[in-house]
Amino acid sequence: MDSIGYHEDLPILLTQMSVASLRAEWRKADAAYRSGSPSMSDEEFDQLEAQLRSVAPYAPELQVPGGGTALLSLNNETFEDWRYRLPAGIAFVVEPKVDGCAVALRYVNGRLAAAWTRSGRSAMPAIDLVDSVPRAIKASGVVQVNGELYDVGVEKSQQNAAKSLNKKPNGDGLAFMAYTLVDAKGDELASLQTMSKWGFLVPDALVCTRDSEVIALHQRWETGDLFYSLPTDGIVVKVLSHDLQRELGVTDRYPCWALAMKK
Repeated sequence: MDSIGYHEDLPILLTQMSVASLRAEWRKADAAYRSGSPSMSDEEFDQLEAQLRSVAPYAPELQVPGGGTALLSLNNETFEDWRYRLPAGIAFVVEPKVDGCAVALRYVNGRLAAAWTRSGRSAMPAIDLVDSVPRAIKASGVVQVNGELYDVGVEKSQQNAAKSLNKKPNGDGLAFMAYTLVDAKGDELASLQTMSKWGFLVPDALVCTRDSEVIALHQRWETGDLFYSLPTDGIVVKVLSHDLQRELGVTDRYPCWALAMKK
């Protein structure tokens, strides 16, 4: 990235120009991603967004419709480095990393009220066409469900899902898989069970109590022996306990309690 970041000694005009440049670069990269032809890697986009967020946290591009919580990316460092910072003797959940587009859903008193992408753009036109998204759930108050919009075909799942988020979406072949119930109590398994009862598709989840089990599952995925019925680009490892998740917290880019393991 060649964009100029903020520095307190820069003239005000230069700072404003830098923010405008960052916003333009972010919009260009986001548009390329949504068209199904990304112009940069996920890591590069995360760095660009973090830079924009640091100098212009209230930029319109970063705002989420309906007052919901922004969707974060996933940490993708080595399992060993990530595990080193976590307490000993904890349990994990391993889930498929579905190759699609992250979408958050907001329900108010049980009715679907808003949907948005990681960039904060409304996803309601596309979500309205997806049968696997419940329009109503048995829950009061405000509930946020995060998940992945993907093509049920293995080929070009992310590209097809991204194209559906354009101004003229086509819901053919698309599905939504819910993977996070925001601010839920209990643990990951309880959340998946709750979302399943509400009518969502949820991923298979495998509980691991030893690090070697996580590594073995990743090796199985690499050989095509795990989660092969879904379009995946890795596995996701999460800390099982929600209390520990909250204790570990999040950065401005990803939750500290989850990890993406790819090839």
